Amino acid sequence: MIQTMQSELFRIRKSRLFWACLVLAAFFVFALALTFYHNSVNGMLPVISLVSFTEFLFSDYSLIFPLTLFLCLYFTEDFHTGTYSITLSKGTSRVHLFFGKLLASWIGVLFFLFVCFGVAYLSILIMGASRYDIEYSFSAIGAFLLFQCLCFLGYTAFLNLLSYLLRHRIIVTITAFFMLGVLYLYLTKISTALDMDYSLYKYWVVGLSHSLQINTFGEDLIPICLTLVVYLFLPTAISLSLFLRLDLRGLERR
Repeated sequence: MIQTMQSELFRIRKSRLFWACLVLAAFFVFALALTFYHNSVNGMLPVISLVSFTEFLFSDYSLIFPLTLFLCLYFTEDFHTGTYSITLSKGTSRVHLFFGKLLASWIGVLFFLFVCFGVAYLSILIMGASRYDIEYSFSAIGAFLLFQCLCFLGYTAFLNLLSYLLRHRIIVTITAFFMLGVLYLYLTKISTALDMDYSLYKYWVVGLSHSLQINTFGEDLIPICLTLVVYLFLPTAISLSLFLRLDLRGLERR
């Protein structure tokens, strides 16, 4: 499994699409930092709050759109190129292949997020340090970012499941973006109209999550943790079950 993971990490590192999506996401978060700074200027605020900026950072799809594009094409690449049977013919077990690829994708996603977080915080600090005091809480921000990262890993596992269900790269990509559109409508329109108690606005953290306040984060900790456990392990378990049963030879180059 370690060898498979190293091989997949090499593929990610050599992927031009990965770096292009990372540059695009970094530009988006820089634009978010610039927007937040100008909102602070227009609001005549005496300080820039990194707590508020952290919540603002996850208020749209700036991170998730580029990441979705890369992951959909990455997870379906082996179906498209027909390399699964070649890899398995070398003696690699399906379990090792599955977890090697999934763990490599998780490492790639964490690297993607850390770079974007670095660009975002460095940008807001450079823009705000000369004119404003900086308000921060490392423990609160760190805990919030940790849960966001875990939820992005859950989202990665979900896209992996989607790729095993649909397998065709174009269909998987279109379906993923369509579901993001439905989620947007749910978050902004449907859940408000239906007045749902267990709102994805709070507990489906990745994406539009600005209703989840860092200062009140601890009050919702139990449902958030339960949601994340399901979000991480259920798609992974279903994906593994599907992968172990797939006729890979018959599905190649579809």
